[in-house]
Amino acid sequence: MGILTVTNVDYLLMDLRLHLGDTNAGAYRYLDEWLRAALIGGVKALQSWWASRYVVVESIVGPDTYYTVTPAVAHADERPIILMASIIIKGGSLENSAYSIGSWRDNEISYSNIAGGQMRDASIMRDWNELNGLLKPPTKQLLHTKKNSLPGFQNNRYETMIEPK
Repeated sequence: MGILTVTNVDYLLMDLRLHLGDTNAGAYRYLDEWLRAALIGGVKALQSWWASRYVVVESIVGPDTYYTVTPAVAHADERPIILMASIIIKGGSLENSAYSIGSWRDNEISYSNIAGGQMRDASIMRDWNELNGLLKPPTKQLLHTKKNSLPGFQNNRYETMIEPK
């Protein structure tokens, strides 16, 4: 479901439209409510990349601090949010049209729109590669171990050896 209320990331709508090539103001392909939902979804999707830098509460994005003086989104984070929102929009569009992508031929006419699907897929990959160039993708790694003393064990430098009598 789209987001109907105005959010504090609405200033990124025109940048997202420009990135998507949706620049004809008389006949937009995407509704503002769906672009808002993609922007909020982009912030949520990037949380693991940023270690939960932003908090999203009822479609309002803010820094993960107690102060509200700072801007909603840092300037350096705007492009990754736009790229992730674009991936979400294009991925959904590709899924919706997946059943209509194909080709057929008879004796007189041939039709193929496979190239259109490949172009959309390549566009998503370009966005993904640019996003990976801007941010380091999250990896699943174990934390480093920390060694503590174990009181009561022999040869522990923190314990003194008491000689029995």
